[in-house]
Order: sequence, then structure tokens, then C-alpha cells
Amino acid sequence: MNFTPMFRSACFAILMVLAASPAGAQSPTPVGVWLHDNKRIKIEIAPCDDRLCATLVWFRWPNDAQGLPLVDLKNPDPALRGRPLLGLKVLRGLRRTGENTWEDGKIYNADDGGDYHAEMSIQADGTLRIRAYLLLPLFGHTLIWTRVR
Repeated sequence: MNFTPMFRSACFAILMVLAASPAGAQSPTPVGVWLHDNKRIKIEIAPCDDRLCATLVWFRWPNDAQGLPLVDLKNPDPALRGRPLLGLKVLRGLRRTGENTWEDGKIYNADDGGDYHAEMSIQADGTLRIRAYLLLPLFGHTLIWTRVR
């Protein structure tokens, strides 16, 4: 009996099963916790209906000089300036537009109280690239977030 052709067929079948397994077929997801490139905050991205949103979940320094939790002092709406930053939804409405891209979102920057357009993509190295801008992506700022979990 010659086992060589049978052995080759078995190896080929095993490789095909492994290549078709869900782990190999899944594209990366931004759902999870990310460290902002300033290393001061962590953001958790989660589904919000059929889109994605993100919430502030950790601060390196969670309290102000008086020892009180940080609040949204720079918000243009005086009624919102006392709301806590921890737990604040800062990214919303991102719609998947490609295998590793999301667009049509908004991002809130508590450092200046500004609300900006946002688009996001997962890079080949596993980092998350967030582009925040006013009118066009060309007139914006790019943030690079690193996955924590």
C-alpha cells in the first residue's frame, strides 16, 4: 500500500479546515479597551445599536487638585460642566464602511469642549487610528490608540 497520496490528501484537508475556521476568517474588531496616545486615559469601545461608541473608563489622574473627580469643565454648555468625565461617552455614531474602517462618527474632546467628526481604522500593527476633524479629514488630527484588552 502506498500511503503518500493518502497522507498528502489528509494534510491538505486539515489545512483547508484550519484556513476556513472562524478564528482565521474574523476581521479585527475595535470593540474593547484602548489606551489613548497621551497615556492619560483609557476608552472602551462598544456597540451602540448598529454603530460603535466609546466611553472614558480610566484616568491616570482621576481627581482634580482638590481631590474631587474630574468634571467636564470646558463644555460649551454651562449645564454640562459639572458632569463627571469618568463614564462620559466621547465617541459615538461610528458606522462600519469597510473591513477595518468606520466613519460618520463624532468625538468629544473634554480638553477643549469641542465636538468633532471622526473616522477610525484598525492598522496592520493592531493599533487604532482615530481621525478627528472639523470640515474635512484633511483639516484634522490623528490619534493612535493601543489595545489594552
